[in-house]
Amino acid sequence: MNSKISVAGAIGVSLCAIALVASSCAGTPDGAGTHGHGTGGGAVTLGPEGAGDPAAAAGAPVFRLAARSDGSHAFDHDRHTASGGKILLAFQNDSGIPHDMVLERDGRVVGRTRVITKGETRALVTGLTPGRYTFFCSVGGHRSDGMEGLLEMTGG
Repeated sequence: MNSKISVAGAIGVSLCAIALVASSCAGTPDGAGTHGHGTGGGAVTLGPEGAGDPAAAAGAPVFRLAARSDGSHAFDHDRHTASGGKILLAFQNDSGIPHDMVLERDGRVVGRTRVITKGETRALVTGLTPGRYTFFCSVGGHRSDGMEGLLEMTGG
């Protein structure tokens, strides 16, 4: 009987270890976006009025972006320039319509937030090489309605 408990215990511990390793490489805490290996970043929740803002910890410039509150499929900015290797993109949904923020370069997604609703904010800390990146909302036809913009990263 003891050997059965030992085998069952060993199997349980092994399964827990596998789950822990898999969850550390599964992406961001909300299941969207890239994670901390290499130059990727991760989506995090910002607290009220930026409390717990990870920008200071990341040592990164901040680009604050919001969905317009008038319900249009548009961001409050359509262009931004930043320098350095890391940037914190803080996306706030001021609209009653669900939105997300996707960042891509040359047609390849390099970061994204999950879809958020009115009053929510998500931030994406990511390392980017110099160049032009497109940010957009991937919900429904929002991008084709014009909900996109350009982020230009210059050398630091």
